[in-house]
Amino acid sequence: MAKSCDDNEERPVNTSDWTSDRLSTDLEFKPVDQGPPRYANSTDRPVDHFAVVDDFGELTGYLWICDADDAAGFERRLASHEQNASFFWHRKLRAAKSRGLSPAQAAEELLADPGDRLYGHLLPESRATAAGLTELKDLAAADWSPPQPPPAPPGHRPDPPITDEQRKEAAARGGWLYRTAEGHATDSRVLPHTVEGAWQVDATGTPLRFWHNPRYGTTPAPTPAEPVPAGPVLPLGAGRRPAGRALLDWLEDERAPRHCRVAGSPGSGRTHLLSWLAASCPPNNPRTGRRVHALLPVEGLTVDSATWLLAHRLGLPARTPTDLLEALQDGVPRTLAVTDLDRAGGGLLPGMPERIAAELLVPLLQVPWLRLLVESTSGTAAAAVLTEAAPTTAVLDLDDPRWTDRDAFAAWHARQGTANTADLHPGRTLRAAAGLDPAAPATVRTREPAESRLHTVPNALRPAIRALAAAGWPLTEAEWSSLTGRGADRTAPAGQPPQPAPVTGERADADTGTAPVDHAAAVAALAASLPAATGTPDRADAVGLRGLILRHAVHAGLADRFLTDPHFLVHADPLAVTTALEHAHTTGTVPRTLAEAWHLAGPVVLATDDPSERAAALHAWLAGHDQQTADTCRTLSARTWRAHWSYGRGDVRVHAAAPGHGPLRSLLAVAVDHAVRFVEPETGRTAATAGPVRLPARHITGLAVGDDAGVFVLDPAGTITAVPAGNPGLPSLVAAAAPAHTSPGHPSHGLTALAYLDGPGGPALATAGGDGTAAWTHVSDRIAWHAPDHPLHHGAVTAVDLDEADGGILLVTGGADGTVRTWMYGRPPMSDPIDARDHPVTAVAVSNTPQGILIASAWADGLVRLRRWGVAPATADLRLGLPARSVTVTPVGVVCLALPEGVLGLTLD
Repeated sequence: MAKSCDDNEERPVNTSDWTSDRLSTDLEFKPVDQGPPRYANSTDRPVDHFAVVDDFGELTGYLWICDADDAAGFERRLASHEQNASFFWHRKLRAAKSRGLSPAQAAEELLADPGDRLYGHLLPESRATAAGLTELKDLAAADWSPPQPPPAPPGHRPDPPITDEQRKEAAARGGWLYRTAEGHATDSRVLPHTVEGAWQVDATGTPLRFWHNPRYGTTPAPTPAEPVPAGPVLPLGAGRRPAGRALLDWLEDERAPRHCRVAGSPGSGRTHLLSWLAASCPPNNPRTGRRVHALLPVEGLTVDSATWLLAHRLGLPARTPTDLLEALQDGVPRTLAVTDLDRAGGGLLPGMPERIAAELLVPLLQVPWLRLLVESTSGTAAAAVLTEAAPTTAVLDLDDPRWTDRDAFAAWHARQGTANTADLHPGRTLRAAAGLDPAAPATVRTREPAESRLHTVPNALRPAIRALAAAGWPLTEAEWSSLTGRGADRTAPAGQPPQPAPVTGERADADTGTAPVDHAAAVAALAASLPAATGTPDRADAVGLRGLILRHAVHAGLADRFLTDPHFLVHADPLAVTTALEHAHTTGTVPRTLAEAWHLAGPVVLATDDPSERAAALHAWLAGHDQQTADTCRTLSARTWRAHWSYGRGDVRVHAAAPGHGPLRSLLAVAVDHAVRFVEPETGRTAATAGPVRLPARHITGLAVGDDAGVFVLDPAGTITAVPAGNPGLPSLVAAAAPAHTSPGHPSHGLTALAYLDGPGGPALATAGGDGTAAWTHVSDRIAWHAPDHPLHHGAVTAVDLDEADGGILLVTGGADGTVRTWMYGRPPMSDPIDARDHPVTAVAVSNTPQGILIASAWADGLVRLRRWGVAPATADLRLGLPARSVTVTPVGVVCLALPEGVLGLTLD
């Protein structure tokens, strides 16, 4: 296996391959000779004709002659499956003319010619005379009817049209434009069944895909006669019951705006209020209108980590905001709550609140069945972005006296046992009652000198307060002990508070107003408490310690020594690592390949607490690019598989992949963006011997390569489109065999998957349908399809593959029911699937490798499972990124996973 794919750097995969000087050159007409001699192709006289029949007994057409006009030709029978017989017989006639034979002499010669098993041979006894070519054409058209479009899979709907104005509008809206039933607008709350779907376009307005809403046109659930009791509501103190009631009413009011922003001065309880709402309104609340489906605390996060965390909490696969928007096109109503938007970036990335608002939250605001509750102070750049995107936003300002019960707050405040109200008061009115300036802007109040706030704190506690300010976030007991230098298992002497990290420097911290902190000393104190990287189990508290170290290390300029340590990365808090990596990106102190690998593996590293699983994902995306770090990650992962290369790596959008056949046998076809490109499966390099092929559409559901280098694309309507990759004049045998796919297994349920095999037994084609059936045929047979007596799956078959094994064809299928099954012709299907999970199957592949039969399966939750039977049995589960769209296994056992963000090549040990 090659350990690099530098070719990807030299030939960017997203550049155009259709540029030529000839495109700008004036068209010139030049006289040419008449070419090789040939018979006339028309006549007004009677013609003699012979039936042409192939080795399967099928009439493919008629060869005709007219000596009087030196004319001859072949009339293809329109009802024949064979598309290429005309080319074959016209070539025979041109050869006869070149030797000076008359049409009658040519016919006599061809009567003795054995012809071809597919294109046919002449039947001497079939000679007849027609009054003219028109009569012969009518004869050739007998039993023929115009081809009908193939049946579409269940639930398929054609895409609606889109005008140029709508394309521009969609581009201006960030790439999305929703279509609703007449009388409904997406700016306000709409019922999901009234939204047809959404056009997705690129930055230029070019349509990428129409996302059909699966709930469009369905009948909504009837409103119960009696109100459904809501679940218990948790207590809400500090006089905030009016604000809590307002949010509960907003949740259930169908006329309220879909976006609500909670504002107020710092310390007014905004975060606590939204956290209370999420806890009181869980996703399983009996009353559907009182549900918060995800709470997203964005303090310290970036656009990437906020996207990963939100997708994880919603149970959706997503790496980028676009991925998340695509996953949310399911018509499922959801309510999201976002807290601490103003503290995004953790003080390390000043513009992050505005970026999260613009790049993540504003696109979410467009989804008509989504409600968004965001905590953000009025007057900030992030709040301005949200208000511009949703001018009708409802604003709940906690400084407004309407949202505070004065008596309840006074009683709560009295129980706190302190006279100071500066940081506890929830509103301006009550701040005025405490003798404070109620009109002071929030931005001013947050920068009040720390010493003026500490005057009420006992002297003995002030060092501890400084230590907390140095951290800037809540600490565990172990983190506190490490930061104060007391040790994880020691406590301060009786009567003495812990001592803070050393304070030095020249300026105060802008966020806390405290005296500056020696972050380098804090890093040293915390790092001394970490367990050594010896392979022993990590301490339970060490993850938080590493996050704390990173925050101080970034301030001290020491982050690169931790961010380049794989052991540290896989054991640290992934949210802290992501923020530190983004900060390091601006300084260039971290290798680009490592940062890329982390962001490609982001959904995986965030979703798991297992360091070995994080290491495995990083190993997969580093292999072939930073081999030393990749090998270290593989050792940390202790996995039984090894990655060798990655292709694309987030620079392209991968739609599907398929093994090459015929002249492209040694290559892997990869559909990326608007083209099919060819890659060497052993190295991941772009093939120099095969150029790209333009895709007819970007939204495809299947890909196959024929034995003649023809590329075949399956679209959501169940239609196969042939895209010549080799000789455009040589139509593929797949095109001849594909129309028969409706004969045996799924006459009315549409084609949902296909696969092609060019094995020692000859080319074979497998298709699968929306009713759970699958079938295969040798392409040369065309009509002899083989299928089980009963459907293999409940619902649609979503993936299919085949290979030769045990003297026959082994068919492997995956379905929307989450099962993976196998079947061989002449044998009953296995009673139990080889795998069954609660998620739809997205891809399957099978190959009879030298180590045994290897079956790879992928599911919609991102899991990939490799099973090998034979001389070297093995099983491995992988989670490397978003759900795989295609899987292929080469004859030597290289597994190629086509994920939306790139293609990975790996092998089992």
